[in-house]
Amino acid sequence: MIRRFWVQNYLSIRDRQELNFIAKGPESEFVAMCPDGTFAYKLCILFGANASGKSNMLYALNEIFKLLVLPQSNADDKPTGYQPFALSKNEPTQMFVSFYAESVRFDYEVKFDKKRIQEEKLYYYPNKSKSLFYSRAYVGENVQADIKFGTSLRIQAKTQESIRENTLNNHSVLSVCLKNTFKEDIKPLSGLHGWLMEHYHEVDGDYSDKGLVEILKEAHKDKRKYRFYNLMLKKADLNILDFHPTKEDHKISPQVREQIQKANIPEKVKGELLNPVTESVAFVNTAGGKTFDIPLKLQSKGTLKYIRILKTLYDLISGKHVYYLDELGEDLHHELLAYYINVFLFNSEQSQLLITSQDTTLLSQDSINENRGVVWFAEKDNATASSRYSRGDSFGLHKNLSLYNSYRIGRLGAKPELGSIFLNLNDD
Repeated sequence: MIRRFWVQNYLSIRDRQELNFIAKGPESEFVAMCPDGTFAYKLCILFGANASGKSNMLYALNEIFKLLVLPQSNADDKPTGYQPFALSKNEPTQMFVSFYAESVRFDYEVKFDKKRIQEEKLYYYPNKSKSLFYSRAYVGENVQADIKFGTSLRIQAKTQESIRENTLNNHSVLSVCLKNTFKEDIKPLSGLHGWLMEHYHEVDGDYSDKGLVEILKEAHKDKRKYRFYNLMLKKADLNILDFHPTKEDHKISPQVREQIQKANIPEKVKGELLNPVTESVAFVNTAGGKTFDIPLKLQSKGTLKYIRILKTLYDLISGKHVYYLDELGEDLHHELLAYYINVFLFNSEQSQLLITSQDTTLLSQDSINENRGVVWFAEKDNATASSRYSRGDSFGLHKNLSLYNSYRIGRLGAKPELGSIFLNLNDD
């Protein structure tokens, strides 16, 4: 889980902006108790007008973890995530995140520009006391960075030197774990790296490149996951009783076949395109006491969106994961969106879901109004065009006042300022 995060000079964010997930407690469906006794919100919903910077905050969170775990193979590549504010292109980006991994708190701070990581510091709290994991400072071009390791890690001098030799100026020290296989023992680093790779995910999920057919086929083979999908499809009132893999004829004209054979694409892709039979999925529906199959390609856009995000929901309730979903309410009915969120809240323990949404009716829910710390409002500063973020419980609203009504009448900001509906298209 993530405790705190701040970012400066990234996309629409010029000045330092922070998301703080620490809650006063007590433990509830909205709040989880972290390994060190801290209470943290499991849910974060970012609201705001279009182009207000909602998504940019999710991408900033995504980028700091990518920077931490993914190395660069070329010394000339810019560090992962360097996309500065338009008016601060010559200034470094700075980020900080406090998070938990393997029941231990970590604090990571990094400063980088388009060429290099200028400095990074990683601390951890193995016994609830702050200890250095490693620190790193830029020295010069074609010169090893100044990297120091905490003595509590007990990493051998030979191992430390090997890590230094493999750390380029444009990627983090920890990411070396993915770059090389070290003969020496680097368990403290590899353990953290492996945890992050498995439990902290890309925006909209690491499976975004997978097709729905592949996702559903994997679910069909796993008894527990298959049961979960069937339950969630039935509960969603989609008139779906079951699903199963199918094969469909794939007719290809001689002209298209010839074009594919001549195309400069991998042989594996050619084989898939030329296969006379394609794999798909069919859904069992019912009407009048009878059942019938409807193929995947005939399902509605909303149904397809819901099926895709079920993979995320399964991970969230079956393990300890952090997911970011952009515009979650898109293509979903409000009731289905609220249901999805509530299933997550009531069935997860140590997972965290961060979303952006335009469905402001979520603010009318009593449970959201009572847990305003899960809500954040994003808006652009008129003078600087930089995004600002405010937590829902920071406005001093009385607990009896509706968060939804307050937002609707403009007391909380983060709404578009629209012009007149009357248009004059004539030249003056």
